[in-house]
Amino acid sequence: MSLRALALFLVVLMAFAVLAPTLRFAVAQQEQLRELNAAVADAEERNADLERQLARWQDPEYVQAQARDRLGYVMPGETPYVVVDPETVTGGESPAEAEAAERVAERAAATPWYLRTWESVQVAGESVVGDEDPSGLTPPAEDPTP
Repeated sequence: MSLRALALFLVVLMAFAVLAPTLRFAVAQQEQLRELNAAVADAEERNADLERQLARWQDPEYVQAQARDRLGYVMPGETPYVVVDPETVTGGESPAEAEAAERVAERAAATPWYLRTWESVQVAGESVVGDEDPSGLTPPAEDPTP
């Protein structure tokens, strides 16, 4: 290697050492700028949705429909009917029962199989011991008179 090539190499190395942190900082700023632009776009979309909702609430017919659906309001002269047991009408389970069944299923899915098996063994053992006497004998009735 000649002295001229070595000097050129050192100049290029010094330029790289000086410019590398600046370039890295510029790339990081570009990434941050992309993230901020995405956040602004999301905020603008949410703002547009809220403005659409606000415009809907300015319509008296929409307000009336919401009052009927959410609060059970009726117009004068109308007769409201309330279904007491939705299972008899729809033939399905009520929303509360569906939610409870969903919670039980989620809990069962989160529990490992060996813990569920052990829990079922414990429950089975408790129901046998708690419900009937193992000897099969019933205690005699006490005489209420002294």
